[in-house]
Amino acid sequence: MENSGQISGYCLQLEKLKSIIHTANEKIICESPDKFIYENANFLTKSFLVIMCAYLESYIKDVLMVAINEINIRLDSTKLPHNLIKWALNQEKEFKDTELKFENLKISITKKKLDDFISGNPFRTNNLFKKFGIQLDKNETFNAQKEKISSIILKRNSVIHHNDEASDVSNEDLIENIEFMKKYIINIDKIVCNHLQC
Repeated sequence: MENSGQISGYCLQLEKLKSIIHTANEKIICESPDKFIYENANFLTKSFLVIMCAYLESYIKDVLMVAINEINIRLDSTKLPHNLIKWALNQEKEFKDTELKFENLKISITKKKLDDFISGNPFRTNNLFKKFGIQLDKNETFNAQKEKISSIILKRNSVIHHNDEASDVSNEDLIENIEFMKKYIINIDKIVCNHLQC
């Protein structure tokens, strides 16, 4: 598996967002600024910040679903009995008949179940990926990127939860952050794909 199949779509969405930000910025700084965009520049900046972070979180959820689906394909081919594995993982507990499943082992985590664990915060992301057996913090690139990604997410959270005006964030900053975020998700994608090949 060269990539998760998710990465290109998200990179494209981030590129489109970058293009929209660039266009909005041009309409603000030109000799005759677009009145609507000029008067709502701060709102647009905050919106762009929220959207880019939403793309990151959506990517994380989608790539983890790719991992779950790949693991389920492998489990299906091995035909491991669900009840035996459940017993082996918790030998002290006696199971009721209603808890038993007479089927092959399968990971039953859905996108909806993942929602509560998904976060753009790289420290929380790292903890979630550990549940999948993936140690992001053993990767030098992830470790070099996590502080900047954390600062982007903290600013987004401040905008959403504390009505931060984000006056210290320019459209040029957003464009730079989008480029950085693309590199971040490309690296995560490589880590996941390497893990799934082992």
